[in-house]
Amino acid sequence: MKIIILIIGACLTTACVQLKAPERIISDTYRTGKEIYHDISSSDGEKHFVHEIVVAKGAEVALEKERCIDELVSKAREKYTIDSYEVRKIVHTEGTTDTIYCEVKATMLQES
Repeated sequence: MKIIILIIGACLTTACVQLKAPERIISDTYRTGKEIYHDISSSDGEKHFVHEIVVAKGAEVALEKERCIDELVSKAREKYTIDSYEVRKIVHTEGTTDTIYCEVKATMLQES
């Protein structure tokens, strides 16, 4: 009887302990560092902007890529006066969650 109680007690205590790392911690850290680098290294009149979205189940990837760019440009225009922009990168990653990462280089209007 004591052995059964010890086995059940051991199973209960080991089942309660679980360590789990946050999802995408390395990629998120990399992207954040890249954003900071672009902000620091941007020349006068040019800035780089990055954005990431999660793709909904069953959504069309081409439309989601357009949405990523549209959201990025509208957020950038809230803070800056943008003359023009160039799409630098669009990446679709598949995994536990599908994501789209986009990057644009924008030229700022020069204020007189």
